[in-house]
Amino acid sequence: MKKDAMSIMFLLICLPFLFISCETDNSKETETLIPCDLYRKYMLVDVQANFPIDLNFDGEGNTDLTKEIEAFKDCFIYVADEKLIIAWPEAQVGNYPSLTSEIPTVYTGQDIKYSIVQGHYTYTVNYWNNNTIAHVFPKEIGRRMPLNYFELQPPSMLEVDKEQNTISFNYPDALQNFMLKEGVKGRTLSAVFKPDSADNYIQ
Repeated sequence: MKKDAMSIMFLLICLPFLFISCETDNSKETETLIPCDLYRKYMLVDVQANFPIDLNFDGEGNTDLTKEIEAFKDCFIYVADEKLIIAWPEAQVGNYPSLTSEIPTVYTGQDIKYSIVQGHYTYTVNYWNNNTIAHVFPKEIGRRMPLNYFELQPPSMLEVDKEQNTISFNYPDALQNFMLKEGVKGRTLSAVFKPDSADNYIQ
């Protein structure tokens, strides 16, 4: 009887510690990242088209678009507390941006160049996979007029991988039309960005 009483006393003493332990583990599972974990500038490190394309008119197409035009080296995604910026190349003729000049849909020898244009968005975020993955859903803030036939049709979702330290989108989620010698061709795109080491806004 004495042993039974001692066993019961021992269980009563240990029981509260078991509940505390369980609560601690559950809190870790439901822990959420604060939004500023995403606040930074991400530079483009890779962009792939679903089929080869010759943007520099050298007669050789590539799916790796960084081998085609230099403008891709200046592409970036910037995540701030209230907005998101996607900076991406858009076609222009001569010295005139495509917004103030018309680019024909048939190539006739004109000088096609690409300049970086910033698109501005609001966004929402969902976290999961123990908070190592964030899905960012951009929503464009208005539309520029006139519409540029050669601008990026932005992705509906960006994936932030906290372990790989990347932000990316994958085809067929993003699309862009390009002017080629054989005419206009649309390509779906995938891209990977990594944090800019020179960005002082990293928290």
